[in-house]
Amino acid sequence: MTATIVENTLGIFSLCLTISFAKKNNVVNRQKTKIYLCAAVTTIVLLLLETGTVYLGNNSSASYVIPHRIMNSLGFSLSPLVPLLLLYLNRNSKRSVLSSLLLWTPLLINACICMLSYRTAWVFDVDATGHYIRGSFFMLPAIVSTYYVIGLTTALLRNHAGYEQEDNKVLILILLVPVLCMVIQIMYADIIVIWASVAISLLMYYIYLRELQFTYDAPTLIKNRAAFEKAIEHYGNTSEQVVVVVIDLNQLKTINDCFGHTAGDEAILDCANVIKQSFKGIGSPFRIGGDEFCVLCKDIPAAEVDRALNELDHAAKDINRNRVFPIVLAYGYSVFITRGRDNIHTVFTYADKAMYEHKSMLKTSV
Repeated sequence: MTATIVENTLGIFSLCLTISFAKKNNVVNRQKTKIYLCAAVTTIVLLLLETGTVYLGNNSSASYVIPHRIMNSLGFSLSPLVPLLLLYLNRNSKRSVLSSLLLWTPLLINACICMLSYRTAWVFDVDATGHYIRGSFFMLPAIVSTYYVIGLTTALLRNHAGYEQEDNKVLILILLVPVLCMVIQIMYADIIVIWASVAISLLMYYIYLRELQFTYDAPTLIKNRAAFEKAIEHYGNTSEQVVVVVIDLNQLKTINDCFGHTAGDEAILDCANVIKQSFKGIGSPFRIGGDEFCVLCKDIPAAEVDRALNELDHAAKDINRNRVFPIVLAYGYSVFITRGRDNIHTVFTYADKAMYEHKSMLKTSV
C-alpha cells in the first residue's frame, strides 16, 4: 500500500509540474493545450481515487463500503477518458457526427455500467465487510481504453509520419509504457501502476512535443534552422563526406502579393513535400529561411544527389498540374570532405552560390 501511495504522489507531483509548464507554454496551440490539461487533471483525479481505493481496500471495514464503492465507480467510469482526450488532441479538426458517436458512445456505455456496478457488481464489488472483488465485466473499462489507445496510436502514426524515425521511436516508447503497465496490473491485481505510469507518460509526452517545436518547422514538418545549425556542426566534425544542397522557392513574394499569404504557405508546403519525396533515404531536409531549404546528404555520392535533383524537377512538374501559380525551384550543391581545406560553412556558401547561378539561369530561360 505504501509503495502505491508514494508512486501516486510522485505521479501527481509530476502532473502538477506538467500543468504548470503547459499553462505557460502551449503544447501545440491554445485549444489543444486545453485538451491536454483536461487529460492531466483527469489523471490526477484518477490517481487520487486510486489512492483512496488502495487505502480503503487495505483497511476493510463495513463503514468504508459506501465510499469504497463510490471511488471505484468513478475510477472505472473515468479511466477511458484519458486516452479519449489524447485522441482528440491528435485528431484532425474535421469531425463528422458519426465519428463523434463512435468515439463517445463506448465511454458513455462504460460509464453507465460502471456506475450501475455500485449495486449490480458487474465490474467490481465491495462486500459488506469492505473487501474488493473483481466483477464479471471487470475487463470492460480496459477494453474501452484499448479501443481509444488503438485510435490514438493510429492518429499519432499518421500525424508524425513526417518526423524522423528516431523521434517516432521515442513516441512509441512513451505510448507503450502505460499499455504495458495496464497489462501487468490486469495480470497481477496486487501491482497497481497504471495511473502513475500514465502521469509519467503525460510529462514525457509534453517534453517530447516541446522538443519537436524546437526542432521542427510546424507548417512543413521538416527540421528548422536551429536543427540545421546543430546538424551542420555535427556533420562537419564527424562525417567523411557531406553533400550540402541548397534549394530556393522562386517568386514566393509574387505568390504572396498576387494570391495572398495562404497561397504562399501552400507553395512552401508543396515545396517541402517535393523535397522530402525526392531526397527520401538520401538526405535530411531543413527549412532554413522563409523560402530557402537545405538538404544534408551524409556519405552519399554526388551522382545520387544529381538523381534526386532530377526527381525533384519531375515532382515539381507533377505538382504544378494542380497549381494556379507553379512552383519553381532553384538549387545548387557542393561537397564537403573533412580531409579538405574548406570547412563546412564555406562549402555551404559554395552551394548557395551554385543555387543563385541556377536561379539566374532559370530567369534567363523564361
